[in-house]
Order: sequence, then structure tokens, then C-alpha cells
Amino acid sequence: MQPKLKKLVDQGLLWQGKSHSSQHQSYLSSGSDKLDNVLGGGWQLSGLHELQRQCHFVEQRLLTPLLKQALVQQQTVFWINPPALVSASGLAWQLSQQSLHVVIKATDQEAAWAFEQVLQTGTGIALLWQQQQHINASTVRRWYKAVQTGRQAAFVLTNIAKQPEAKAYTNRIQLHQAAARADVVKRRYGWPVMNVDL
Repeated sequence: MQPKLKKLVDQGLLWQGKSHSSQHQSYLSSGSDKLDNVLGGGWQLSGLHELQRQCHFVEQRLLTPLLKQALVQQQTVFWINPPALVSASGLAWQLSQQSLHVVIKATDQEAAWAFEQVLQTGTGIALLWQQQQHINASTVRRWYKAVQTGRQAAFVLTNIAKQPEAKAYTNRIQLHQAAARADVVKRRYGWPVMNVDL
């Protein structure tokens, strides 16, 4: 690769696609057999997944299976700028307090930086809550590169975009208020699929 191109790739300003066989990928279950099937096996590790929500807390149906798997696999879960305070005692039945790390009241820049640092370490599952208008395509490319380095699952929870922008997410899921169905707007292994039952 030419030095100038390599420099852009290293800075996360240019994304380089690679072909990977799905046989070599590891997945976490979404908790829904139908959604796992649509996603080609579930939430891909080394994947950056965007969950767009119509309202707060509809994501719980998809986060609960992740928390259970984190407990079984003894993984750490990082919560960055959740919309409400996370109660360690409330989650104690699911996770040990040592496996929970919460960043609250961070500015958008601080939260984005903290998320990127967590992704590079590869120490667990990372969850970031942030508004669409504060996330640009170059930031998502940096996160994607970091998640590839750390080889862990990462989730960005946002509001539904009025004007969708192309970003380097592995999957983009829109969760509806009823939380019983979702639209897979972007997925790695195929065209979008609407109204997937959860």
C-alpha cells in the first residue's frame, strides 16, 4: 500500500474493505432466532452495531441477552452515557459489580473518546448512547477500526435518523416503540429486512 494511503487508513480517515468468510466469525445471540438468522448468525464479534430507537429503553429486549452472555463468558460490560443511571444493585442478579463499568455525564466528545479506547482494549461488550447529530462518518470509521483491533462487540444506541447517512456500521437496526419488531436497515450479509419479529 502506498505510504499516503496507509497514513489515511491508520488515521481512520479511509476505510479498507476486506473479505471474510462467515465461517471464521464469532457471534453473540441477539435473543431472537429470527433476528440471528437475518444477521447471519447474530451480533458479530468485531462488529460495530447501531441500534436506532424511537424512544428510550426499547433496546432492553436486545440488551438483556447480551448481559446474560457477558455473565456466562465473564466479560466486562462498559456503559457509556446511558440515558438513565444504571443501578448496579438492580443488575447484580445478572452481572457481578466488578464486570460493570459506567461512564456518565460525559460530553459527546469525551463519550466518543472513551468508547474508542474501550473498543481498542478488547476487554468486553461496549455500549454507547449518543444522539445522531453528534456522530459523524469519520468517527464511526475510527470506532470500526478500533473494534476490529479489539475483536469485541460494540453497540451504538441512537435516535432514528431523519436523513440516513452512510456510516461504517456492521449492522443498523431500527427498534420500534412496541419493541416486538425491528427493521434491519443495514446488514453485512444481504439486503435490508423489515418487520423482523423479536
